[in-house]
Amino acid sequence: MKNLFRSLAAVALAVAGLLAVVSAPASAGTSHKKSVVCYRLRSNKVQAKRYVTKGGVCPKGWSKHKPKPKPASGGLQGTNKSGDIDLVVPSSVSLAINGSSFDAPMVGATTSGSTAYSAGGKVHFSSYPAAGSGTGRTTIVNGSVNIGFSDQPMTPSAGTLPTGAVEANFVQVPYILGGAVVGYNLAGSGLSTVRLTSSEVAQIYDGAITTWSNPAIIATNGGASSTTGKALQALYTSNSPSNTIKVIYRAASSGTTYAFTDWLHSAGGSAHTPSGNVMEGSGNLWHAPNILAAANNAALATDINSNPGSIGYVEYSYLLIPGNAAIQTASLQDRNGQWLQPTLTNIAAAAAAAGTNITPDAFSIVNQPGNNVWPLATYSWAIVAKNQTNEATGEAIVKYLDWETHFAQGALAKAEGYVPLPAAIAAYSRQQLMNVTSGAAVLLTKKT
Repeated sequence: MKNLFRSLAAVALAVAGLLAVVSAPASAGTSHKKSVVCYRLRSNKVQAKRYVTKGGVCPKGWSKHKPKPKPASGGLQGTNKSGDIDLVVPSSVSLAINGSSFDAPMVGATTSGSTAYSAGGKVHFSSYPAAGSGTGRTTIVNGSVNIGFSDQPMTPSAGTLPTGAVEANFVQVPYILGGAVVGYNLAGSGLSTVRLTSSEVAQIYDGAITTWSNPAIIATNGGASSTTGKALQALYTSNSPSNTIKVIYRAASSGTTYAFTDWLHSAGGSAHTPSGNVMEGSGNLWHAPNILAAANNAALATDINSNPGSIGYVEYSYLLIPGNAAIQTASLQDRNGQWLQPTLTNIAAAAAAAGTNITPDAFSIVNQPGNNVWPLATYSWAIVAKNQTNEATGEAIVKYLDWETHFAQGALAKAEGYVPLPAAIAAYSRQQLMNVTSGAAVLLTKKT
């Protein structure tokens, strides 16, 4: 019996000891404060803050786990489906637009006719003069348009920021992805496709090569005994007017000129560096003796068609326009030396090779590495004021651009001669549009 009482007493003492441990104040080790990074969502943006708390516990409303921003409207935004808040604006507005002729086919398809964005008939657009990227930049800066289109963003490093403009006052959004071609007119010569190196194109524009029968061009096309070489020589022996190369260039500040010059400088050894300035004709930057100015891509395509022996650079989508099918396109070399004709597939390959880190300060995608990569590809950009004085107008602007950089890419881009924006670039466009505000209101996520 004594042993039984002793056992019970021992158990009681053990239990009492445990209770004492449980009820005792936390030791210095368990009460030690720890530094912890905590996260939360505010206005659909992730905020991070470091706290020093007992046990490293985040304050109420914060979490150690980084949250993901919530897709607007349950992930429907930009889909053109019922519930897509891009399709809802508060009132009727009219948006003024101008700029890049490179963009004109896509701008036309998304702002006019049966495929246009309208938000239930409330959003209307001005006509699109397609006056060039330089005009797109200057008109958005002076406030005469609501959206300016430019093949290059406005940035001091590229020489494209208009005098007096502050880059931080604008949001710049990748709008389309396309390519340019070197077109020529040797119709009736028996020549199908002519190969031109980037160096030869640079020499043509600078006046060092002035005839199609130039020995360098003949050598590039298989030599004097090849079929193409014989046809090129025949232009000389027959004294054909087509043998004299007529160089066509853009008379206004042009994004296509920028990309073309960028390619010639990068791949062809041209001394001319790309800039936002006009590449003027004979006697200034281009030194070719037979030279003709064109107002925009459409005019340049027309001039190629109208001038035997001519050469010019034009946006790929313009080849799809009725009447331009006769334009011959030179085969160009990718960086690995392969000869290519332009296709949406090899234009897309240029964007893939360039990667997704495309920003206003790193936007060039010409002369990218790899096989079957079109060397003369470019993004084009839509530019808007960051702070919108009229909330309804600003909401219509950002919702149109979000709809265009998402739904319209899959629905319309290929038919207009463009490559749909890569998903990461479309996401970047939306991220940029989130920075457009009116007062404190983020306009893209408004559910008017």
